[in-house]
Amino acid sequence: MSVTLEIEDGNPWYLSPNVWVVPGDDPEGPPGLPIVGINAYLWARVRNTGNTKVENATVRYYWANPSVGFDRTTANAIGTSFVTLDPGQTGDVLCLTPWTPVYVNQGHECILAEAFHPTADPLPAVAAFNVPTDRHVAQRNLSVVMASAKGFHFAFEIHNPGRKEKVFAINATQGKIESLRKLLPLLGRNFKLPAKQGKVTRLGFVSAMCPDLEEGGQRSPRIKSLKVKPNGRAGYSLVGTLDGGAALIHVEQLEQERVVGGLSLLIIHTKEERK
Repeated sequence: MSVTLEIEDGNPWYLSPNVWVVPGDDPEGPPGLPIVGINAYLWARVRNTGNTKVENATVRYYWANPSVGFDRTTANAIGTSFVTLDPGQTGDVLCLTPWTPVYVNQGHECILAEAFHPTADPLPAVAAFNVPTDRHVAQRNLSVVMASAKGFHFAFEIHNPGRKEKVFAINATQGKIESLRKLLPLLGRNFKLPAKQGKVTRLGFVSAMCPDLEEGGQRSPRIKSLKVKPNGRAGYSLVGTLDGGAALIHVEQLEQERVVGGLSLLIIHTKEERK
């Protein structure tokens, strides 16, 4: 006899299609991207894969600025809902508390939800979300970034939620835009994904939050060894240029070769560049 609650991850795990945003004042409206200053509602698709009915399971919702490695102490709580599920049942659960996205790090934000029952299926007793190994929690950390003829840049943070200094590696790699097909219905009715895979060049990390895209010099898409103080943060920007189509970039934070955080960027040209 068990209750087993799950919000399914995506591929990679930080691109779950089972957590989404409905911008506007109607929570039953179409999904879309969060808009700074405009009310929005969050939903989560929760399954009970156990063989026992669960009553009033808890679903919590969070947002975080574009960062890798955040936890329950650094994410921002939005609200809590409750759901009753029979064995094998799946339910779409609305967060009744509206969320008003704020302008941080150019307005790009990450959303996350977790489902649990305090006695029948509790959360692990740690602050870390452990998304890839904990079925209770799922995260969607995708931002759409506009590229001009000069290039693109995206500012983000690396978090160390631990009580000791840690050393991380940060990697940026290009994925395939076809892998976003499951997420397309959640990006808005008018969102069109360019059919052609673009080519990214001069991809790399820089320390400036507002970098000069025309600046020369060597860039690397890998930070091999980054020390971050206990409960500390480090800020970087990812920069590059886009030739044709669109590109999907994954940024991952690794600790001893284990991925502990990630975010993805869909790079598309501005309307002016597409003309």
